[in-house]
Amino acid sequence: MPIPTKEQNETNEEYIERCMSDEFMKEYEDNDQRLAVCYAQLEDDEERQTNFPNKGDDKKISLRNSEEPQFDFDFAKTIKEQTPEIWKAGGNIRGNDAFMLWERARDGQDTEAIREWIKERESWIKRHFEDGKQFKGDTEPNLSNVGGVVAQIKWGTIGTLGEQGMKDVILELTKKLEGKKEENQVTAKIKKALENKVEKHNEEIKELDLAWNGRTTYAELEKVFDRGVGAYNTNPGSVRPNMTPESWGLARVNSFLFALKKGRFQGGKHDTDLLPDNHPVKKEMEENNRFMKKHDLRHIQKIEETDDSIIITYKKIMDDMEDNYHHDKDEKREKVGSMIVDGIELPLYDTKEEAEAEAEKLGGSGSHEHTMDGKTYYMPFDTHDQAKEALKDKDMSEHTPDHDEDEMKRPLYMRNNPNAEVRTFDVQDLELRMDGDKPTVVGYGAVFNSMSNDLGGFREFIAPGAFDGRLEDDTRFLVNHDANLILARTTNGTLRLSVDEKGLRYEADLPNTSTARDLMELLKNGTINQSSFAFTVEEDSWEVKDGMNIRTIDKVSQLYDVSSVTYPAYNDASSSVALRSMKEWQEKEEAKKFEQNLEAEKLEGIKEEEDLKKRSLNEMRLKILKNKY
Repeated sequence: MPIPTKEQNETNEEYIERCMSDEFMKEYEDNDQRLAVCYAQLEDDEERQTNFPNKGDDKKISLRNSEEPQFDFDFAKTIKEQTPEIWKAGGNIRGNDAFMLWERARDGQDTEAIREWIKERESWIKRHFEDGKQFKGDTEPNLSNVGGVVAQIKWGTIGTLGEQGMKDVILELTKKLEGKKEENQVTAKIKKALENKVEKHNEEIKELDLAWNGRTTYAELEKVFDRGVGAYNTNPGSVRPNMTPESWGLARVNSFLFALKKGRFQGGKHDTDLLPDNHPVKKEMEENNRFMKKHDLRHIQKIEETDDSIIITYKKIMDDMEDNYHHDKDEKREKVGSMIVDGIELPLYDTKEEAEAEAEKLGGSGSHEHTMDGKTYYMPFDTHDQAKEALKDKDMSEHTPDHDEDEMKRPLYMRNNPNAEVRTFDVQDLELRMDGDKPTVVGYGAVFNSMSNDLGGFREFIAPGAFDGRLEDDTRFLVNHDANLILARTTNGTLRLSVDEKGLRYEADLPNTSTARDLMELLKNGTINQSSFAFTVEEDSWEVKDGMNIRTIDKVSQLYDVSSVTYPAYNDASSSVALRSMKEWQEKEEAKKFEQNLEAEKLEGIKEEEDLKKRSLNEMRLKILKNKY
């Protein structure tokens, strides 16, 4: 007969008493021996069973098996980085440790400290679930009453407000701290635009036989707009450059109205809590939730919130994803960009047919071409002037905003890559050479082992081998990184790149154009004496010297262009990618220190636990002997 084992709902004391009186244990005549055997069995049982997510369960301790859903990690990280005063308003002791452990757990790390935190998280949110309930009423958030919600976010949990409700509280407080009161969010112009959208949308759906209530209200669209503005203000780096908060808010409104009318979103889902109960998207989400709960298929790899959507990536791949994608593409005209001239937004399309269809919709006909970065785009109407005339009184907010005039100057390959960086160097030997009547600009786009100026909290070196393998890239020679001012290109031999002991050297043959002639004159008189290059980084390294963070660019993954420039490009925008890299390095260093502290605490905890077990064993022995024997 085996030694008795602990039953699911049995306390430790109940088990010890039952074990001591079991027939099998009569083989041990000494009570101390019986107690030692029963206690050893109890320890073995507890070690084998995880008791996760609930007592008596035996699932692997992981966030995937948790019964508590995770808060949007990217949103939480944005609060930490962009609004530290809010981040410090709650959970400042264990909460900060919890956030670090949450991040490491999401990265796939599996240590004893992480597992202990995951178990602690289950019980923590049960105790703190109602934190923030005051915001269900008319209470306005401030730094003194938002601590409970902030702590929930640091623990990666969702409380009584729900995820969107928690975000709304943080966004409202963010606006308040920035001096952007709610009543100032919607200007008279925006209010009029939203009212027009409500009227137009509700009129259009009258002719549609929808199975759901597709109508909207001004209050509903104002809320969608405010969320878009709030997302922009909380994390402006995540949206397209040169966008305004208002245009981004209107883009979110347009996307929401599309979903109300079509029963689906053009891209990622957002503001689903505002959709009617019988809307197809909401029904699909509820069905998926039921399915996942039934089959425990919560294999979430990544959760991202972009400027106007939430994207959830699962391990499971949907078989019909490609069919749905092509269906969506066929159903709408794809505007790929905009050209803004004299304050008028002129749409650009990939095909002539799409542009002509848009012209017809606007009461005209025809199309004309524009070539940028070597690619041809099509604009509605036969001429540029006709397009301007037709669209000059058009409400620009009816189109999802894409790019303004300054943005369109940037090459598409840079606009589409958020990791593109730009660096500028003063080069003394930038010169113009003449071979007969053929002018050639010679200079250095980058200089090795030369420390940069302060780029916003760090300085930078470029390692000599940084451009290995990049000399054959399709690289352009531009003026001021302006895609409309292209002068040479490696693919046709007019731009030649090389590397020497000084840096990245270029030779650019200038064409017979007005831009080239202007540049020649500016080079001759010394007005332009700086070169710059646009790139993305594959490998970099960090260190601290004399109290300053130093970055070394070890390897460039893509070389976009070299340019002659009139102004240095060292500003917040050009340094943002490097700052993100520095932040990741600092967090890794912090994590190392944290790991070392955890290990020291773990060793101390083991010692304390051993002492506690000895005391507990003695106390239990005395109690059992006193009560039963």
